[in-house]
Amino acid sequence: MQDRFIILLFCRIWMDWFTWLLRIGVTTYSILKPKKISIPLQKAIAITIVLFIPLSLKANSSDSIPITEVETKPISRHIPVIAGIAAVSFLVDQPVNSHFETNRSSFFNSASKITDLAGDKYLIIPASVLTYGVAGYIIRDEKLTNTSLNSIQALATTAISTEIVKQLAGRSRPYTERGAHHYSPFPMKNDDYKSMPSGHAALAFAAFTPFAENYSKWIYLIPASVAAGRVYQNEHWFSDVVVGGAIGFISGYLFTHYPNIQIIPNGIVVNF
Repeated sequence: MQDRFIILLFCRIWMDWFTWLLRIGVTTYSILKPKKISIPLQKAIAITIVLFIPLSLKANSSDSIPITEVETKPISRHIPVIAGIAAVSFLVDQPVNSHFETNRSSFFNSASKITDLAGDKYLIIPASVLTYGVAGYIIRDEKLTNTSLNSIQALATTAISTEIVKQLAGRSRPYTERGAHHYSPFPMKNDDYKSMPSGHAALAFAAFTPFAENYSKWIYLIPASVAAGRVYQNEHWFSDVVVGGAIGFISGYLFTHYPNIQIIPNGIVVNF
């Protein structure tokens, strides 16, 4: 009980300090470049980080497992399902997007903006690193440390893979009104032609798959909501979020269930 109280107290103090620090940074940045700030970043980052805090309450739990004892679950059983869903998704791009276009509401408008946060690279990556730091150096929970490390590795792999595919595909976004099958490879920085795959969906699945696999499958609802929100906002075609989600899921799954696959073999070491 005392350990849990200390953890909660630490989280509270950290959140207050971090919010204060971000408020100063955002205020300064907004003065220099006011048009670049579209949302209160300190609140957005706080919301994202809160998603990980409940897991930290498992500190020193009996089900903590070392990375060398993780059960290897063949990913081959998932590949046919993923491939099938991806193939069908390209066939229903237009109907799905049209459905969202004609069924909008103020509730879903607000909800999609919130779910976006869990796939924002500027929020989800720092949140994963923070979780790793808290788990490894503060509460010393081996299971949470390994899980967050796998999340970081999956994010790094997915971010690179997603950008490569975006450049090769050059798919136009729905709002350009060029249709679901318009491609212009190598758009470079032209975001209008970087629709496939969805970066938000990819990063969300990469970040949360290790947690879903090690803690609860219900966690998959978070990246799924991110994917749905991106289609609802008309930022992506349905197949974009399916492909992006597949990339993120495969990355997170491999790092979680295949201990020999590591890009940071010894973890992140900080010496004081």
